[in-house]
Amino acid sequence: MNYARVQRKYWSIAIITLIGLVYLHTTLRPFSGESAHLSPEPLKHDGQKTDHAAGAAPAASSVALQPKCKTLPGANDTVVIMKTGATELQDKLPIHLTTTHRCYPHLLLVSDYAEDFEGLVVHDALMDVDVQIRDSHADFALWRRLKGEGRSALNATELSGPGARLPDGNGKPTNPGWKLDKWKFLPMMSKTLEEFPDKKWYVFVETDTYMFWSSWLAYAAELDWQKPYYMGAQVNIGDIAFAHGGSGFAVSRPALEHVVKHYKSHKPDWEKFTDGHWAGDCILGKAFADSGTPLMRAWPIWQGDPVHNMNYDRVDNDRQLWCHPSVSYHHLTPSVIEDMWKYEQRWLDGHENTTIPYHRHSDVYADYVLPKTQSSRDNWDNYAKDDKGSVESPDACRALCQADETCLQYILNDQSTCLTTGRPNSGEPADGMHSGWIQDRMQAFYDTAPSCDIARWITEY
Repeated sequence: MNYARVQRKYWSIAIITLIGLVYLHTTLRPFSGESAHLSPEPLKHDGQKTDHAAGAAPAASSVALQPKCKTLPGANDTVVIMKTGATELQDKLPIHLTTTHRCYPHLLLVSDYAEDFEGLVVHDALMDVDVQIRDSHADFALWRRLKGEGRSALNATELSGPGARLPDGNGKPTNPGWKLDKWKFLPMMSKTLEEFPDKKWYVFVETDTYMFWSSWLAYAAELDWQKPYYMGAQVNIGDIAFAHGGSGFAVSRPALEHVVKHYKSHKPDWEKFTDGHWAGDCILGKAFADSGTPLMRAWPIWQGDPVHNMNYDRVDNDRQLWCHPSVSYHHLTPSVIEDMWKYEQRWLDGHENTTIPYHRHSDVYADYVLPKTQSSRDNWDNYAKDDKGSVESPDACRALCQADETCLQYILNDQSTCLTTGRPNSGEPADGMHSGWIQDRMQAFYDTAPSCDIARWITEY
């Protein structure tokens, strides 16, 4: 055997392999370091239609799939805390793994049951509750079953399913998971600070919440995180003002430190107060106020309506929804969350990462809602409610709508009743309904709406 020839052959293979590894390292390496702080500006309607399919959650071997949203300026300063529960996790959490979670450099999942889900650690926030309460309180019956038997303890009637509609605004008081939910809020604050003590911002969302990540980062850039902030969509129960949990809310590090210190110093009192109350987000609002951080009322930047059923002409306390930036939506199904995430990524793909783009509600109407109303749909509910009587066909219902200059959209339901409305919305799937829109009037609603100039960030109490 010619030893020199063999040696040359092995050296050739080694050099080719080394060149290949260097190429992969340089081409697949993700962005490193912190982006420069840049001033935010609104996205422009560029009409891009590029499809951006949601891929699998990025792993070490697929960093090239990392979306732009994860490297936006300021992204590393925020922790997103997603609150869930054992009765809903398997229906509502999976879609986030391939969509929203791909944007968050820092994520914490809290629940009423500790488990590993698709490689993610889900923390049991209730372990911080007094042991006597956990072992004997009626609200913790489900928790004790889960602790003893795991997921096999759940029965079909206790599972939430993927749906988002509620019959009223009072939650699900008979659901055992909902009974536990109020106990999570204050322990969740403590767990968050324990896991991430050095971040600037903490954003709390639920599994049926969608947050425009880019809009939040633009908002955070307008605020001084060193001041105590507790902000969200304001709700009152009695004299307690609080941020609605499902709408999402944000807390600065000083505010989180204050409320956790206060909670730990008065833990028995807060557990007694929780026992006598029904709304965990209200309990939390009182704790923030008592610790020195009252609610900063940030509606309509944070708001709780679903994107397909909005009141675009709403004005509250001199705040006009239409021209304010848009951060959050609530009561969304997994399919809508996926659709909105893909939409946001298409927007980001069309812009240089030299600014932090954000959405106004008017932008969402023009670029997300309007394209969904270009043709009529069967098995669809666009939320028309004004009863115009019985008609024989969708065309007859449309004619009634066209005859009323204020009518923008209509429904023919399964009772042959024609319903109309002057409130524009895209709607959602619903059996037995035919929905349609008067397209030129939908466009005119946008064209004649108030002009939006400067960003209307809410930065003061």
